[in-house]
Amino acid sequence: MQKEPWWGMETVPEKSSFLLNSATFFLAIEHKAKEWCIHVKRDNSLDVELVDNKFNKLIGEFSPVNSGDLSRHIVNGDSDILEIKPSLADRNVVCRAKSPITILPGSSITLYLSTPIWLTIGLRDLNFTLLKEVATQRLSDTWFGSSTMEGELCYASQTIGRLEAEKLPFRTQRAITPLFIENQASNDLVFERVALPVPSLSLFNTENGQLYTQNVSLIRENDGDFAKLKLGAPPANSELVNGPRVTFNHGQLIRAFSAIFS
Repeated sequence: MQKEPWWGMETVPEKSSFLLNSATFFLAIEHKAKEWCIHVKRDNSLDVELVDNKFNKLIGEFSPVNSGDLSRHIVNGDSDILEIKPSLADRNVVCRAKSPITILPGSSITLYLSTPIWLTIGLRDLNFTLLKEVATQRLSDTWFGSSTMEGELCYASQTIGRLEAEKLPFRTQRAITPLFIENQASNDLVFERVALPVPSLSLFNTENGQLYTQNVSLIRENDGDFAKLKLGAPPANSELVNGPRVTFNHGQLIRAFSAIFS
């Protein structure tokens, strides 16, 4: 397991490069005069659920070649302090159950889901200057809603929900969310996938180095696809890594269970 944080601040002098890579992800950042070049490459052929994606870091005087997509960023300052922080996705992530799950009226279930993290890349001096955000895994788009006119654009994740946290493998590039679903409606709740509102969640680092969010509760009070969203406490013995992207209204209703267009 990778307990020491792989994120944070690194000094990358001019004419040097920073490398962060794993089995499925490659990030190289070159520091040139008034310019930072960011190279990103992903290997989508490997199963992210099976591969140990431990990060490796390197700083030195080398120039990445044939290193995937390139973006160039011209800056005004002369800071050589690069800061990288993990964050959660900028859209809701639709996660599939391994098989359809039926929750009877008055019943509940807790699922443990994992979603890919993003990297927030920037420069640090007196302030933080954002250069780019990069997803560690390329996710496909999916439309989550009751029709093509009603719903929202989300990401579709390859993750499969588990009923026990111990059955989720340790993954450096993914964050785990404990999801509690309670059916208080008068009819069965049958779902194959659920929209996880990750932009409303905070990201925490736990003692063993696995990234977690706080607990999420979806309370279905009436028949239909909507549920009341509640956020619980952060994991025990954890520290905050990054806050939510969007403001969360405690108890707000969200479309959580319907997804007929994808």
